[in-house]
Amino acid sequence: MVVYVPDGGPGVPQLDRAEDLGALSVRAAAGSPRWELLSRALEAAGAGEVAGDHVWLDVSWLRSAAGDRDQDWHDGFTRMLAHAARQGWVSADGGRVRAHVSWGR
Repeated sequence: MVVYVPDGGPGVPQLDRAEDLGALSVRAAAGSPRWELLSRALEAAGAGEVAGDHVWLDVSWLRSAAGDRDQDWHDGFTRMLAHAARQGWVSADGGRVRAHVSWGR
């Protein structure tokens, strides 16, 4: 899964490759890091928040942004979150999952 943020922040975050449950990242389309713009875009969409050099993505936003998916997808998403939790990449309340950010067009 990739959360794509057009223009590195001013654009509305979109979920790409929702079927790829083997990886999770944020791609901000900007030539150089623009953390403040990225933070505002994610928060305005309810998608998550910037924390240092990574992002905490909202799990319910990810599910919603994935659109209509079958039970196999939901089961796979739950397994992905369980793996992330074992790595310490899920918030204590289970509502957010950590993702790295890549910058570039």
